[in-house]
Amino acid sequence: MLLDAPPAGMRLGNLLYLWLQAHLRRSGGSDVVVRESQGMADWWATFPALRPLTAQAQEVRFSDRREWDGDWLYQRFGVDYSRDQLHAFIRDVFADRVGSVREERLVVNVRRGDFYGTEFEPKHGFDIECYLEEALQRIPPATGALIVSDDAAWCREHLDRMVRHSVGEVEYATPDALQNLLVLARARTLIGANSTFSYWGAYIADALHDDVCIVMPRFHARMAQQSDAFQLDPGWTALDGFH
Repeated sequence: MLLDAPPAGMRLGNLLYLWLQAHLRRSGGSDVVVRESQGMADWWATFPALRPLTAQAQEVRFSDRREWDGDWLYQRFGVDYSRDQLHAFIRDVFADRVGSVREERLVVNVRRGDFYGTEFEPKHGFDIECYLEEALQRIPPATGALIVSDDAAWCREHLDRMVRHSVGEVEYATPDALQNLLVLARARTLIGANSTFSYWGAYIADALHDDVCIVMPRFHARMAQQSDAFQLDPGWTALDGFH
């Protein structure tokens, strides 16, 4: 069977849910792979375990049965996958690359990009400043912070003073998808965003390390099904409101 991903338009966070679905079904004895879409091959060299879960165009047969979950994208925690299945996938794919290194500073992930100032803002936009203000009150004491964002300039203008007042020195990660994911995955304390990239960083940190504190907004996006993030692990601290 092929999990028939769209040919383009999905980024790493969404793609990983497809690979997770193939991994858990193959672990259960089913012959399931994800049909390759744009951007997947970029990650095979970094995480080689993803390649066997993928079918390239020349490997797809006319007779292959295809499936696509256009409503939930296989992302519902506890419905499309269990915690044990998620953690098994993470150990197989990410453990060697993440290793035992820990980031002792507070890690804050701020998703801006096309969520703001574009046609996507009515769906994804929420009050980041008020959310972060409350999130900072829900974490254990921290010394220093590393902000991971696709819009460091906005963070410096709107969030820097608040974070410095709470935890002291603040640094900003260089925008790089792999290195940013690894920072999130190694965090001892993580304040996340309404982003699948953020969720995956938190999943990996939670699966590979003990004593992790994760805070997320409960809001994900304004959708027909619901606005709450159905991707969140119930063991995390989820903050209501801000949208």
